[in-house]
Amino acid sequence: MHPRSTLLPLLFLLALVLSGCGRELPPPEERIRALVSEAREAAEARDLSALRNLIADDYRDAQGREKGDLVNILRVLFLRDQSVHLLTRVGEIGFPEPGLATVTVYVAMAGRPFPEQDIGLLRADLHRFDFTLRETRSGDWQAVDIVWRRPDRADWPF
Repeated sequence: MHPRSTLLPLLFLLALVLSGCGRELPPPEERIRALVSEAREAAEARDLSALRNLIADDYRDAQGREKGDLVNILRVLFLRDQSVHLLTRVGEIGFPEPGLATVTVYVAMAGRPFPEQDIGLLRADLHRFDFTLRETRSGDWQAVDIVWRRPDRADWPF
């Protein structure tokens, strides 16, 4: 086999790998929507480790809760509810300054799968989460503050 015929496929493979390395990240809003999906999947799988990674180490909210407090709240929820099913809707996403985002997420939570129709939602716990997220050096987003409450029926997106 001629050395050139061996070198050409290797150069093509190298160019393909390097083109992936220099690829730009998706837009911030797209990454935040992906983060919400990732968090939903982790919660339904009761994957405390994955959820812990979505919270910044220096997390601190207005109630004085830190990252460990949130992890403990999730731990208790997972022990109490053996099955978690979520329906999420992303509301507003804002970027008050570079590297900082705000996002509102509406969540319907139930112990068993439910249809998206209102009849299923009547048996679900409804929550509104307002997150403040900070972009990490790797381009990921982590929560630095979360406020949650029961939503007003007027702003419910389902």
